Amino acid sequence: MGQATIREQLALARCALFDFDGVIADTEPLYVELDRHALRALGYEATDEELNGFIGKASEVEGPALLRRHGIQASQEDYLSVWDSDRDIYGSPELVPNSGLPELWESLRERGCRIAVVSTTRCISLVRALNNFGLLTYVDAIVGREMVSHMKPDPEPYLRALQILGREAGEAIAFDDSPSGVASARAAGVYTVCYRGDALADAQLDDFDELL
Repeated sequence: MGQATIREQLALARCALFDFDGVIADTEPLYVELDRHALRALGYEATDEELNGFIGKASEVEGPALLRRHGIQASQEDYLSVWDSDRDIYGSPELVPNSGLPELWESLRERGCRIAVVSTTRCISLVRALNNFGLLTYVDAIVGREMVSHMKPDPEPYLRALQILGREAGEAIAFDDSPSGVASARAAGVYTVCYRGDALADAQLDDFDELL
């Protein structure tokens, strides 16, 4: 299914649900460098291959596990003491929204479509980044990792967003990029677009500019 079908779904949707990391903004390069810095501070120089293996996973879990494999003992608390994603990623002036997303959100709001951000990132970091982008006023709901008992691929994050918005799954469209995120949205019964990824979804999209 191509862009025409996605546009048709957008035209019918009463709410649009967006993952943050990779979809609203490309945080992966910043995460890689932050993990490189944290591992170096704890005594290990990681390879690019090792760092890329962290993508889509919890760094505070993967980092200590990698260190243990190389004989370095470090707890999650040790790792987080030298790893500040709120400051170095979501507060970074280098982080910008993906091309076409601000214009898409503006058009959605003009026709009364509600917008939610559904992420495994903490709410405080999401608010910080969206405010820096000048996009916070477009958002009707934010579901961060601390708001759910089960994270993606469980459907709870997307179901929670629908509950807050007062919408049914059939009234929504979701944009996610990871296999776990796509699985979460689809399990919630939402028409799901895989953005710049290869997960099995209802449709694929490479660039929001294609929808404008």
